[in-house]
Amino acid sequence: MSDGYAASKIDDLPDLWDGFAHLVRAGLDVTAFGCQVMDLPPDYSTKSHDESESGQEEVYFALRGSGAVLIDEEDRRLTLSPDHVVRVSAGTARTLTSGPDGMRALCVGGVPGQAYQPPEWTEAQ
Repeated sequence: MSDGYAASKIDDLPDLWDGFAHLVRAGLDVTAFGCQVMDLPPDYSTKSHDESESGQEEVYFALRGSGAVLIDEEDRRLTLSPDHVVRVSAGTARTLTSGPDGMRALCVGGVPGQAYQPPEWTEAQ
């Protein structure tokens, strides 16, 4: 990889969980923020989680398909599609859901005001 740039087909990036997550950060040697692509099958929901332990806020972009980010405490459904983007603060519990066609989502995160420290699970194996 060159010091000035990196490129890859998403499906050629290192992956986790039988291809469910593609490690963009590790695959392109990004050091400033976390970045993964998740392929959610049709009508799928992730486990609810928050990032209060890491302090990381996250932004979600649907690259294809559609779904939503569910804000658990408020029972809110925020549309996630190629025309909609969602940001969630660290302490807010969220669940990603996909629609009937599934969804490929780009997830970008970092801790406000701090240098990025990648979680161990995001390292390429």
